[in-house]
Amino acid sequence: MDIIDKVKQLIKIMDESELSEIEIQEETTKIKIKKGGAGYSQTISSPIIPPLYPAKPQQIEQPLAISNEGFSEIYSPMVGTFYRATAPGESPCVGIGDFVNEETVVCIIEAMKIMNEVKAETVGEIVEIYVQDGEAVEYGQPLFRVRQAKKAT
Repeated sequence: MDIIDKVKQLIKIMDESELSEIEIQEETTKIKIKKGGAGYSQTISSPIIPPLYPAKPQQIEQPLAISNEGFSEIYSPMVGTFYRATAPGESPCVGIGDFVNEETVVCIIEAMKIMNEVKAETVGEIVEIYVQDGEAVEYGQPLFRVRQAKKAT
C-alpha cells in the first residue's frame, strides 16, 4: 500500500470515528493527521531520506557575513510544494527585508491538496529566500534565512 492510500485510509477512519488526531509509524515512515476547524493537516516524514537543499538561494543586495552568529533558518515542516502567497494572485506572505515574529505566516506548503501555513517561529528580518515559488520541498529543508532580533518586551 503506498503512502497516499494510507493517508486516505486514515482520513476515512477519522471521518467514521470521533478521533481528532491519529499517528502511525512504520519502519522509516511516520504519518500524523490532525482534524481541526479548518479541515485536516498532516505531517509525513521519512527520517532515513536525507533532505534536499537548494543549490542557489535568492540573495539580498549586500553580501552577508560568513558567520552564522545572529542568524537562523526557517525549515520546511513537511514534504510538499512551496508557495510564497496564501492564494494565487495575492502578494507574498513575506519578502526580503520583512520583519517576522513567531506567529508570522511566511509561506504555504501544499501537501496532498491541503494548504498548510508555515509560521516563522522566530523573531527577526528575512534576509534570504532559498526556494522559488511552486518548487517542491523536503522535510527539514531550509526555506528562509532570518537575521535574529530581540523580542520586544
